[in-house]
Amino acid sequence: MEVSKIGKLLKTIVVTGVAFILNYLINLILTPYITDTVGTAAYGFVSLAKNCAQYATVITVALNSYASRYIALEYHNQNICKSNEYFSSVFWGDIFLASVITALAFILISFLEHIFEIPESIVFDVKLLFMCVFISFWITTVFSVFSCSAYIKNKLDSTGIYKGLSYIFEAGILLVLYGFFPEKVYYVGVGLIASAFVIAISNIYICKRNTPELSASRSYFKVSAVRRLILDGIWTSANSLGNILNSGLDLVVCNLMLTPISMGEIAIVKTIDNIFHSLYQLVAQAFQPMFLKSYAQNKKEQLMSELKISMKISGILSNIAFAGFATLGMIYYELWIPNQNINLIFSLTMITIAASIVSGPMTPLYYVYTLTLKKEFPCITTIIGGILNVVGMYVLIKFTPLGIYSVVLTTTVVMLITNFITNPLYISYALKVPYWTFYPCLIRNIISCIAITIIFKLISNIYRPNTWIGLGICGVIFCIIGAIIHLVIVCDKKELQMVFKIVSKNKKEDIEK
Repeated sequence: MEVSKIGKLLKTIVVTGVAFILNYLINLILTPYITDTVGTAAYGFVSLAKNCAQYATVITVALNSYASRYIALEYHNQNICKSNEYFSSVFWGDIFLASVITALAFILISFLEHIFEIPESIVFDVKLLFMCVFISFWITTVFSVFSCSAYIKNKLDSTGIYKGLSYIFEAGILLVLYGFFPEKVYYVGVGLIASAFVIAISNIYICKRNTPELSASRSYFKVSAVRRLILDGIWTSANSLGNILNSGLDLVVCNLMLTPISMGEIAIVKTIDNIFHSLYQLVAQAFQPMFLKSYAQNKKEQLMSELKISMKISGILSNIAFAGFATLGMIYYELWIPNQNINLIFSLTMITIAASIVSGPMTPLYYVYTLTLKKEFPCITTIIGGILNVVGMYVLIKFTPLGIYSVVLTTTVVMLITNFITNPLYISYALKVPYWTFYPCLIRNIISCIAITIIFKLISNIYRPNTWIGLGICGVIFCIIGAIIHLVIVCDKKELQMVFKIVSKNKKEDIEK
């Protein structure tokens, strides 16, 4: 990989990383406020509402999962008319699907207290929350196709800027609502609508600016294009269902089999877990335009190099995050949610994020399934794993004293097996390379994680912060030390020389400025 290409990649990761930090800060401030003012159970319904909207994407993902692939491939091959057929077909198809799903959701929301266990005092508030979340879902779904332009022109750094703007807008709305009106949990949904609207407008702007040839005209709508996208995407829908069974039903199980308080505690754990997943996506999404172009141009050797680099970069984030939380997690919870059962929440979090040691470096490689259209086997595997997860969860809660621990244990075990055995082997098969191709990177990443965790633990014995400032300073130091350790362990000599060249180039540019 050329230095210029990695420089562009790092710029994308940094910009989207800033947007991620803004989103994290909103959750950092909002979570303790909601749990302290309207209760832990109410916060659980925020995550539950978002999860229910995620369940709805099982249907829409059939149309959308391969949209960027087909639109971009046709665009790169100079077949603009065909690209427009896919673009327009997805847009009008999404309007129909999103409208039907949202209408059905509103009907179910009217009976929500008969579906979930909701404290009587917040029933109306929770219903409004669910309605707002599904309005946000409608906006996001309908205008999602415009984001393909960023993949075609590799402008994900621009989308990162606008995503950051959307989070600032969301934070402003929440600040006004919670600052000047009585505390209500549905304000979170209003903020989500505002954020979705800003992202939709920005995606349209980026599309019109960078790919003006693309048009969502009804004249381009083709049933044949919809049929092809759905036939390819139906397996992705089934895979999404498997992912829901693997981790998306945690809150529902807690609500129905345990208590709303347990649901709220798992919701806090899921907030941290979602932050981890967002970290992987910073790398995965930044690499996808690169993967797509290399695959479209049939540059297999270049694609393999990009895949392995993506594993190593994603591993930096997942390993530092895991080792950092293992070392400083209790301090973080003491400062963040001191009024909650932090010993229990920390234990649940560590079990949950243990899967990140393997899933972190593997996440960018999932895009291979989209590139190669190899979807049946991983989909079936995910569904089987999801079924085993739900059954295991039910059995452990019903017949063992593990209680709330059952919810996270089964998910972690399934995800570790899937990402260490199934995915590396099948991705190698899909790319027609030896089955062990990705294991050296994976094993080195595990060794790196162990080494970083040990070093962080040793440092924490010397200095243990007890304030947000101290925690932040310690986090920065950990990031620098962890990155150095990781690069030395996972990178070969040529890759280390490239890293040094990039750093030297940026340093020289800073001096010249």
